[in-house]
Amino acid sequence: MKKKNAALIATGAVGFAVLIIVIILSCFFSNRKSRFTSPNKTNLVTISYDFVSRPSVIYNGKKIWEYPGRGFNEEAFFDVIWQSEDEFILRYDDESHNGKYAEEFLIKLE
Repeated sequence: MKKKNAALIATGAVGFAVLIIVIILSCFFSNRKSRFTSPNKTNLVTISYDFVSRPSVIYNGKKIWEYPGRGFNEEAFFDVIWQSEDEFILRYDDESHNGKYAEEFLIKLE
C-alpha cells in the first residue's frame, strides 16, 4: 500500500512539474500575430505581440515599429485603421476602461 501511495505521489509531482514548465514556456514563447492588408491589397503588415502584449509592426519581414510603453497586465489587442495604402493608425482602446487608456500611433510604411 505504501509503494502504491508513493508511486501516486511521484506521478502527481512529475505531472505538476511538467504543467509548470509548460506554463512558463508558453509565457516566454507565445507568438500572437495578426495580419492586416491595405485597402487596395498592395501592402501587408503583421502585428506581433510579446508576452506582455506589446505590439511590434512587421513590414516586408522587418520590424519597423515597437510599442514604446511598458506592456499590459492583460491580453491586449490593437486595431489597424488604414488611412492610405502606405499609412495606418495602430489603435488600442479597451472598452472596459471607458477610453481611459486609449492610444493611437500613426505608422508610415517606407
